[in-house]
Amino acid sequence: MQQDKDEQPIPLCPVPATLRRLATLSHEGSGLVRQCDVRGLLHCHTAYSDGAHNLRDMVHTAREIGLEYLGFSDHVRSDQHPDGLAACALARQHEEIEALREDCPDFDILQGVEVAMDHDGRLPLDEEALSRFDYVIVSLGDGAGEDPGHLTERAVRAVMHPYTTILSKPVGTYMLAQPPVPMDLGRVLQAAAEARVAVEVNAMPAVIDTDWQHCHLAQQHGVLLSINPNAHRAARLVDYRHGIELIRKAGLCCRQILNTLTAPELREFLRRGV
Repeated sequence: MQQDKDEQPIPLCPVPATLRRLATLSHEGSGLVRQCDVRGLLHCHTAYSDGAHNLRDMVHTAREIGLEYLGFSDHVRSDQHPDGLAACALARQHEEIEALREDCPDFDILQGVEVAMDHDGRLPLDEEALSRFDYVIVSLGDGAGEDPGHLTERAVRAVMHPYTTILSKPVGTYMLAQPPVPMDLGRVLQAAAEARVAVEVNAMPAVIDTDWQHCHLAQQHGVLLSINPNAHRAARLVDYRHGIELIRKAGLCCRQILNTLTAPELREFLRRGV
C-alpha cells in the first residue's frame, strides 16, 4: 500500500534505491526498450466494470504472452463511470484476487483502481479508501472545451494527490499529440517529477506516433512513463507492444519505463509511495 510522498524534487533516475537495476544496467538500462523488457501491465479493465473478461481470463492471457505481473485497474462508481465498482464489488474483487494469487504463486497480481477527477478537482474516493489499493491511476476525462489553465491546474492537483501512482487520460494521449496541446504539459511533467508520479503512454493502436517532444521533456524531468494498453478485453493486453514501438521511436530507454521493473521491484516502488 502507498504512503505519503517525499515532496523533494528528484533527479533523472527518480528513486535510486528502488530503481537501482534500471539505473545501472549497462545494456538494458541504456538501450532502447524492447518487448522482452516489459515485465507487466498496470492498466486493464475487467467484467467487474466495463471490461469484457473476468480476472482469471485476464491473468491467463497475461501469463501466455510472457508477463510476470498484472494489475487490475477497474473504475469505481462515480458520475463519470456510473457502471463502476461499488464498495461491495471492490471487496469481492479483492477476495478473488487473493484466491488467484494462491493459484498462481509465480505470477504477481495487483489490485489497482482508476479514478476520475471531476471538474472541481475532487476524486470519488477518500484517502482512506485509496490507501487500500496497491496503486491508483487518476484520469482527467477528455478535457473537451475546458480552459487550458483550468485543465493544467486539475492535472497538477491530480499529480500532487498523495495516493496518485499514475496520471492517465487525457495526459496519456497528449504525450504523443502534435501541438497545440490544451494544457501546460511541461508544468504537469515538472509536478510529476517532484511528486514521483508516473505518466501514462497510451499504447492503444488507435494512437499514432505524431510528436515526441513531450516524451523527451518527460525524460529530461526524470518522469517515469508507464506503457499502458488500457485493455478492456484479454486479447487487447498485447497492445502494449504498440506502446513499445512508440517509445522506441521516441528514443527512450528502459530506465525510463515503469513496466520494466520486476514484480518485487515494482512492489518496493509502490511501498515507497512514489
